[in-house]
Amino acid sequence: MRARNVAAAITLALAAHLDPIAGAQELGEMSLEELMRVPIVSASNVSERLGDAPATVIVVTRAELRERGYRELSAVLDDLPGMEMARPRGDTWFKNYWRGYRNTIGDPFLVMVDGVVFNHLYFNTADILAAIPMSNVERLEIVYGPASAVYGANASMGVINVITGVAPSSLALTGGSDEARIADATFAWDVGSASLRLTARVDNGELDPGISESYEYTRRRYYRDRALWGGFIDNPDFGGDFRSKHEHRGFDLRIALGSVEARLQYFRTSSGYGVEYAADQAQNSAVWSRPELSALVRDTRELRSGLRATTTLRYRTSDVENDSNFVAVASGNGQPRLVDFSLWQTLNESVSVSEDLDVTISPTLALKTGVEFEQKDLQKAYQTAYGPALAPDEIDLTTYPFPTPPGDSVAPNNSITTEDIGGYVQLRWLAAERQRLNLGVRVDDNSKYGTATTLRVGWVGSFGDWTLRTLYGEAFQEPSQRLLYGGWDGSGSDPTLDPERSRTLELSASRTTARLSGLASLWTVENLDTFVNTASGAANIGERDVTGIDLHGQAIIHGNGRARVKAWGYYSRILRSREDKYTSDGTIDGEGPVPDIAKDKFWLGATATVDDRWIATLRGRWVGGRKTIESNPVRRTDSFATLDLNLVASNIASSGIGVSLSVENLLDEGYFHPGVRDASAGITPGSFDNDGNWHGSAGFYNSLLPQPGRSILLTLHFDR
Repeated sequence: MRARNVAAAITLALAAHLDPIAGAQELGEMSLEELMRVPIVSASNVSERLGDAPATVIVVTRAELRERGYRELSAVLDDLPGMEMARPRGDTWFKNYWRGYRNTIGDPFLVMVDGVVFNHLYFNTADILAAIPMSNVERLEIVYGPASAVYGANASMGVINVITGVAPSSLALTGGSDEARIADATFAWDVGSASLRLTARVDNGELDPGISESYEYTRRRYYRDRALWGGFIDNPDFGGDFRSKHEHRGFDLRIALGSVEARLQYFRTSSGYGVEYAADQAQNSAVWSRPELSALVRDTRELRSGLRATTTLRYRTSDVENDSNFVAVASGNGQPRLVDFSLWQTLNESVSVSEDLDVTISPTLALKTGVEFEQKDLQKAYQTAYGPALAPDEIDLTTYPFPTPPGDSVAPNNSITTEDIGGYVQLRWLAAERQRLNLGVRVDDNSKYGTATTLRVGWVGSFGDWTLRTLYGEAFQEPSQRLLYGGWDGSGSDPTLDPERSRTLELSASRTTARLSGLASLWTVENLDTFVNTASGAANIGERDVTGIDLHGQAIIHGNGRARVKAWGYYSRILRSREDKYTSDGTIDGEGPVPDIAKDKFWLGATATVDDRWIATLRGRWVGGRKTIESNPVRRTDSFATLDLNLVASNIASSGIGVSLSVENLLDEGYFHPGVRDASAGITPGSFDNDGNWHGSAGFYNSLLPQPGRSILLTLHFDR
């Protein structure tokens, strides 16, 4: 049945047509005043000027993506205020504790491509950013603050919308350190009202092996120890060394005719386990593959002057492929050691239909309203297949009975079907000269969780060069399927969890001139019914509130007419963070600061351009020390500072041919991110006792995540 559904979705997407997004002036060449007048679509799900948006929005343009030398889209998050990054580069590719939202599984923000959500159906994670092709990206729109009144569930902290454009045919080929091999290409074809866009990305590489000895439980001696792993170390695909490859893939086909569009998109993140797990608990040379298929048809039509309707039909799947494997300890800390091999799978799909109306009532009043229905067929627990758990000296790969991969269907008692229906109304009113009021309300009804109503109110006032904003918003965060059903004893799963709720208030003031802009934003977020892990599972018993300030600054500096410099900087400070603390049995045990969050963070960058051909960009970040989660024996991570350099030469041999040299972590800084989840492995070296029993890491998840050292990448650009 599932194979037929996928085939039907592909046929549907190939048979329909796509209307290309209108071309726009290169945003990277605009003055700061002009940039504030650029239309954006993500803050309110309608086109509005950046300066009129009711929320803080950061736009990263196509030119800036190339100038700064980002390897993949998730790397942009390392340079944005309010973002607290932890990068295991494993089955969790990255964690972003946006504005202090520290959790275990799932992301408190939405990732969209042209307004279409791509958070994983099973994990509700945004790892897909690492696989999205970059060659047809027009810009990123990063919206701060709750957006559930616009987009529904899981937009508690904000939205990251990848806006694709009408880029001409192009090709970028990258190679360099750590076996990096990246190809990213777009083919464009236009005839009258018909068009075709085909974009693809292949991204292969390995995790820097030079970092393995910087933390106790990523050391090679554990991965290579036959007494720990037996014959599994004889096959490099299963273990035997610090080795974590990734093979990310992206495919995006757009076909257009008139007002009808269709998209067929396939993204896959596939990696080893990076530095996430302790090396005596799991080998990191493995495969964890998460594919995403989306087929969409959309028709946008003008019904009459001032009234536009958009109808969208979508089918999608979010899976873990059945070749995803794990070589891990089954038992053995202080007991006779047993090790096994396992295969994992999840199969999840959804069908959705939505109708949206844009209504211009008068020159000062506009309305956006719509309704959406989505049916999800979701897996509960993982489908797994285990080989026998054996003592290491009994494991011989020539005789080990590897399990048969899980099948391509889900048992009826291991699946759940849910229906979501949501309706929203947004009112945008020009209340006075250059003063705008945005009022939105949305009602969502889920067959599992019931009804949720969210409200957002925003006011924007422009007074000459100054803009003032006030935003109040409500949001709700659903527990992911993995958090509900996917775990094992002690991992925090609980099928009775309800969504978290949050309230946000943000005040900001900004001033923008042709060459200078600055913004100060004071915000506070309160979370209720927060997911808290206990010995018996998880529960909605926590409360958390975080208050912080973000400062933004940009400048454009003109030199002698042939040169110009753009500089930008951000500073974030957590003024207060507090959350309830609980004992293992769920009893309240006082309160304390939110863990793994740096109080102070600073970002600074500058791009120098000469003759529009020679470009140099230097990016730097400083992240303060972080107090870790209470279960982490390493009670604090040190502050760190890193620099990245990118050099670009355009039109070097003929028009459209360029080259760039990117050096990440220019000074080869050795630094750590805090571990994810309970991060309880510690730093005490492991050893065997006199009875031959192993005493090693105190938990599954590493306490520290060593980050890559210096890497050098060379990219050839071919633009038509």
